[in-house]
Amino acid sequence: MMEYIGTRQMGGLSHAGEILAPATRPWITDLAALCPYEGLQPGNLPEFERDPDWDNWALTDSPKDPTKRLNWHVFQDVRSRLMVADRMLMSRISWQDLDDAGFVFGKAVSIDGRPFRCRLLTGGDTPCDDPYQGATRPNEWDALVGGGGASNAPRPNPADSAAPLGPDHLTSPHNRVWNWFGAVSWTAEPVASRADGRVCRGYHGPTYFYVNTVDHRHEDIGWRPVLEEVL
Repeated sequence: MMEYIGTRQMGGLSHAGEILAPATRPWITDLAALCPYEGLQPGNLPEFERDPDWDNWALTDSPKDPTKRLNWHVFQDVRSRLMVADRMLMSRISWQDLDDAGFVFGKAVSIDGRPFRCRLLTGGDTPCDDPYQGATRPNEWDALVGGGGASNAPRPNPADSAAPLGPDHLTSPHNRVWNWFGAVSWTAEPVASRADGRVCRGYHGPTYFYVNTVDHRHEDIGWRPVLEEVL
């Protein structure tokens, strides 16, 4: 079993040579079609669709300004260490965009002189009868984000999965550390029942299971990377 080590600031995200600070409102960026609750401000995640050229985006070494460093949850077992982003880094990016760049199943990156494999978490391929309960098979999202398979990991409260969404979801302790509210993160698996479907998790609750089309770019779906380091 993985052990939860805590959080770490490391690396940055750059666009066109400029280091971007992590979003302070890491949720859906356009509320015209879908709004979690009345009075919510739009999110301020960077949007890949505005500049869909991977040559202009990069994970970088840790910037000198600590407010621009990325935030990661660190998990470790005897063989490997996983660092999972505590929020989506960008929205309006498709699963296909991430796969084209190698970020679905693993791309070699170097941050602060350390080698990592940057990829997506696994999220299961089949939902439980209640999508709030996650996937039917073991997967990294439920184990790490959901806290069900990592010792000492933050665990959600049952109220985090209560409908409808409201301010209490946004301010819940679990959302404050994982930022799943109003934000659906792509995971690695194709969904079992649809050839063009890909699994994404979050938005309605910490382990909510959702499916979207492989090439769609939406205002509420985005990239939450994991860095894998072999020990």
